[in-house]
Amino acid sequence: MSGERVELLKLRARKFLELSIELLERRSLDLAAFNMQQACQLRIKASLLKLLGEVPKIHSVRELLGILIMKLSELGFEVISNVVKDFSKRYRDVLADIDSVYTMSRYSEFTYSVNDVKEMISVCSELHKLLDEVEKSVLG
Repeated sequence: MSGERVELLKLRARKFLELSIELLERRSLDLAAFNMQQACQLRIKASLLKLLGEVPKIHSVRELLGILIMKLSELGFEVISNVVKDFSKRYRDVLADIDSVYTMSRYSEFTYSVNDVKEMISVCSELHKLLDEVEKSVLG
């Protein structure tokens, strides 16, 4: 069952990412940003489920990445843990923006520029690729 759930989360993450790109093209920036945040969150949760058998009930992309980094390190995968850590550091500000989308989309008005949303989508796409590599490295 968890294999099916992993694939379902990955599929949903891909669809959220695709939808965010479509919404960006239509200049619906708030919805593009929200869907992109969901794409990041679900993709990380898919990796956590696949690698660890659990999905934390957390919505923060940075917190989820922190859990992944810690668990990879605990399991002896220091090199790949450091790769994820480096990604998190390199995109710290963008990841903070991605996290803010989750809360701001529900509780306040917010606006992002086209370039902001493009950058967030780009980082989200890179995150998806990185997590594919993490899973390959850990599971072979």
